[in-house]
Amino acid sequence: MILPIKRLSNTAFRILRTEGAFALLRSVANTLRAGRNSLGRFQESDIAFQVLGAKNSGGVMIDVGACFGTSLKRFADAGWQVYAFEPDSHNRAQLLERGFGRMSNVMIDRRGVADRPAAAVPLYRSDESAGISGLSAFHPSHVQSELVDVTTLASFSREHDLNSVDFLKIDTEGFDLFVLRGFPWESIQPKLVLCEFEDRKTLPLGYGFHDLAGYLADKGYHLVVSEWYPIERYGIEHSWRRFATYPCDLEDVAAWGNIIAAKESVYRSLIAACELA
Repeated sequence: MILPIKRLSNTAFRILRTEGAFALLRSVANTLRAGRNSLGRFQESDIAFQVLGAKNSGGVMIDVGACFGTSLKRFADAGWQVYAFEPDSHNRAQLLERGFGRMSNVMIDRRGVADRPAAAVPLYRSDESAGISGLSAFHPSHVQSELVDVTTLASFSREHDLNSVDFLKIDTEGFDLFVLRGFPWESIQPKLVLCEFEDRKTLPLGYGFHDLAGYLADKGYHLVVSEWYPIERYGIEHSWRRFATYPCDLEDVAAWGNIIAAKESVYRSLIAACELA
């Protein structure tokens, strides 16, 4: 049964009362105001920043599909160790121009990420939006721009002796489930996972919204779905619709959005943060 977050005000109030976190209301509001990007929409990664207490605690973030660094910026500025993957050379140049390449706590990797390594894989980009470059050509404006190598997060973790991840953010324009399948779940369990869904991108690749959500649920995560109205055109402001706990169906099968998957230790705080946001 669907349980919209907007109906959880009593739950959120109890959490705030019992955990002494009334300041969360002000901080979430400030977080969302500070986190609006150039398209005017809030970032679910800012909710993650608040839920993880990232401002006051160190941690490790993996950002797969970093683009211009909008999601990772607050974590990097707070001193987190950030591993950023951005295979699009145009977007990666923006990352460097914004100064992330000079930060000792940020590592920028030029490879794509999926569920198996590969060499010289076509990357597609679009003049309509820099945000939809990726390993599949799902839009008429896509053109092949370069060839990139692809790795898995399991291989990357072995390369860098990585044994802990607090926040895994994925935005790969359709390859999110493949990235998850290549993660070393047997040794690392992120506290929070953020990934994108949009069936018109992923159904041609063999999976849909429920496949993505079900994969994370099977890993022991509690899920909140942040559903946005269907995209009218890429590169412009989009309209947000609702939060809902999973399992649920989408209000519109053409919707897109993000799944916020939380471990038990932070799920109550996630529910409160979404309610207050």
